[in-house]
Order: sequence, then structure tokens, then C-alpha cells
Amino acid sequence: MSERRRSSSESKTPFWKRKSSSLPGSSVQQTGSLNSKHKLSFKEFENHTDDAWDATDDDLLRAALEKVELNKVDQQIRATAQAVIDEHSKRKTLESSDDAVKNGNSSDTNQKCSNGKQAERDPNESDKNIISTGNGDTASPTEKESINATFDPPCKHRAGSAPKAQSIRLPMSSPKSDREQHRLKKFKELIDSENIDLEDLKKLSWSGIPAEVRPLTWQLLSSYLPANKDRREMVLERKRNEYKNFVTQYFESRHSTHQQTYQQIHIDIPRTNPLIPLFQQECVQHIFERLLFVWAVRHPASGYVQGINDLVTPFFIVFLSSHLNQDDRLKIESFEVSSLSEKVRQEIEADAFWCVTHLLDGIQDNYTFAQPGVQRKVNILRELTKRVDSDLHTHMEAENLEYIQFSFRWMNNLLMREIPLSCTIRLWDTYLAETDGFSDFHIYVCAAFLKHWRNQLLGEDFQGLMLMIQNVPTHHWGDEEIKLLLAEAFRLKYTFADAPSHLPDKR
Repeated sequence: MSERRRSSSESKTPFWKRKSSSLPGSSVQQTGSLNSKHKLSFKEFENHTDDAWDATDDDLLRAALEKVELNKVDQQIRATAQAVIDEHSKRKTLESSDDAVKNGNSSDTNQKCSNGKQAERDPNESDKNIISTGNGDTASPTEKESINATFDPPCKHRAGSAPKAQSIRLPMSSPKSDREQHRLKKFKELIDSENIDLEDLKKLSWSGIPAEVRPLTWQLLSSYLPANKDRREMVLERKRNEYKNFVTQYFESRHSTHQQTYQQIHIDIPRTNPLIPLFQQECVQHIFERLLFVWAVRHPASGYVQGINDLVTPFFIVFLSSHLNQDDRLKIESFEVSSLSEKVRQEIEADAFWCVTHLLDGIQDNYTFAQPGVQRKVNILRELTKRVDSDLHTHMEAENLEYIQFSFRWMNNLLMREIPLSCTIRLWDTYLAETDGFSDFHIYVCAAFLKHWRNQLLGEDFQGLMLMIQNVPTHHWGDEEIKLLLAEAFRLKYTFADAPSHLPDKR
């Protein structure tokens, strides 16, 4: 009774006279994590970028399975899930093989996906070994029995979006119209002048550079060659000799110093464009190893970071093309580089080194500790998308999709894993013509790229968003698609670049 009176009297007592600590407006100590925005720690950054690299359907399923706590899940459930993934992965291989047989290409498919061994299949034997799974699909008995089977290495027909399986046709390789012929003539006149006006060259290059003059134009726009025509040969010889001395100074001692750096590069090189025969040649891989190792040793602030290896490929392709005839350029993806003289190979390597160095000098904060440049650009992309396409931004937020989960790769690899290599070369024509093209303008290109897929993304849940956004269908893209992408990026830059309040780091 006394308790009831006390509670009744307390309810009538003004809150400022009560002895309770729970007063209106008083702070409440939180025991859990806060929802307020905060700067990502390095560990959080790593966790957010788990899905930032190549991801096929099976990769995402496998990643999700690996995150399951083993001590809380029955082993039989895990085994069943693993079996589903194994079966799904192998079934896609069978489907690809069947499609190839129908198209009369079975021999090529078997050769590329079976480590060069030609598989001979007996139709009768095949019918005996394939059994029904009850849903219209088929699977072999060995697939059902093998729970912990090893995943097959990627082959051309089941590769994800990156890097694109393709033949490399250099963009703007042969002028077809009078207008293109006129542009080529203007490029040659400008390049042959005694002192090049670099601003005029940038304006002309923004809309694409003809393949015939692209190597020299890229070297000029990368500040590798001087604008003065008379000094070019002297500078070229000096820089090439300087790189040769770097190789002698640093690379020859790779097994005694910076061993970890060399080991990481040695592992990553075979992964560089694995679907293009050119980059699987031992000669080419040695070029990339030397170039990347020398750059990493000379830039200790960042050192070598996975993804930098991709940035060498456009320069290598472009500078290699300057030493090929028209026929070899058309099949450059399979050209035997070892057929070139050692002197020519050394020149290509040195030229690529200095131009990659110039590129990375402008985006090195992408690769220093915790990669602050990438984080900053991802935040700008988020704010930009929020303003140019609020519906898409709201949908991704509702599905708890973090921008860094997909756009980390876009910033780290400059979209090279999302579009064919020929499109990357055309894109870089414009980047080199832009002030801070690889740093600032690239963000607007990423915003335009994301906006391009809005209709497909709006109807997807989280898993569908991740699968779509990391496997965008760009294998058919060419000059026209890149032209439209750049036009939209330019429109976004024109609209927002001079409006500081729209972007967080401009305020």
C-alpha cells in the first residue's frame, strides 16, 4: 500500500524534483554500437571490400558460405551447401560445352578449358554418365558424390565480368570517314610542329586519338616527351637508359632485398588479363615483373598493391602496337612478343614504365596505407549518385548495399575490370586529355557508368545487385558506348564540378 502511495506521489512530483536519473532529455548510455556516420577504420575498410574484386555467382555463394560460423552450423548442412555450389559450378561448365558443341566449336572449348588437352567424348558413354536431377538439369554421378570437390579453374566461357574475354581491336584503328581522315591529318600536323601546344593537343585528343598516332600522343600527354621536337630523341634515349640502370640497380637484387614485394608481384602477374594469350607469354610476364618491381621499390610510400598490375596493360598494348604492321595489329592479342628484338622490347618496357609512373603520381593515395584516395572517391561517388539519381541511391541504401563494396574496384582499377581492354584504351585517350583525368574526372565516369545500369538495378535485392553490378554485360561495348559514357560524365562534371556544396570534400 505504501509502495502504491509512493509511486502515486512521485508521479505528481515535478520531474525536476525527482531523484531519478532518467529525466526528459537526459543522456542515455549506449551499450551497443552507434549508427552515426564515422570514418572507416582500416579493419572496417577491409571488411567492406570483401566483395570488391572479381565475383561470379559461385564466388559470391562461396564467400557467403565461408562467413558462416562453423561451430554453430551442423556439418551436414554445410556439406550440402558446398555440394550445391560444386554442382552449380560444374553444371555451368557442362552447359558451356553443350553450347559449343551445337555451334561446332567443341574442340576449341575443350582445348581452352582443359589445360590444352583435347577431350574425346563418346555420345553413348555421355548418356550413361549423365543423370537427371529432377528439375530439368543434369549432373554426373561423380558430381553428386564429391562433396568437397575442388573448383575448376576459370575458362573463357564461364568467366565473370573482369577481365573481359576478348580480342583486342585498337579503337580508332583505321579512319573510315573524311572527318576521321581530317582529324588524323590535324594530329600529324600538330605533332610535327617544332613546339607543340599541349592544350591544343588535349582538346583534339578528348574525342579519341587515331591508333596511328596514339603511342606518340600518349607519351606527350604523359609528360614523358617534351613539347619541343628537337629534344625528343635526346630525352627518349636518356630516359630509356635511366630505366635500364634502375633494372640493374634494383631488380637484380630482388632475391636478397624486397623479397616479399617481388613474391606478390610474381603471383599477380599471371592473373593479369588471363584470358588474353598475349599476357600469358613468359616474355611479357618478365617485362611486367621488372617494371612493377622497380616502380614499387622506388615508391615505398605505397609499394606494390594488387591492381597496379592492370594499369600497365593499356600502355604496353599501345606502345607495342607502334612496332607492328597493320596485319599484326589486328591480331595483337596473340602476337609473339619474343619475335621482336631485345632492343625493341626494352624500349617498350621503358616507355611503359615512365608513363605508368606519371599516371600513378596523380593517384598514389589510392595505394598508400588504408587507401585514403579510394575512400575519398567512393564518398564523392555516393554523394554524386544521391543527387543525380536519388531513386537508385535510395534503393541501394534500402538493400544495405555499401558503395565501397562495388566501387572499390572501380577506383582501384579505373574500371578496367568492368569494360573490354579496347574500351579502356579509348577511355584513357580522354583521361590523358583531362586535367586530373585519372583522379577527378574518373569519378564522374563512374557515376555515369552506375547510372547507365539503373533500370536493371532498381528491381534487384542485395544479392541481385551485387551479381549484376560486378558482372555488367559490357563484352560487346565499343567506341560508341564509351562516347556516350564520356558525354554523360562530361555533363555531370559541367553540372556539379563548379557547385562546391554538392560534393563533401569541396565544402
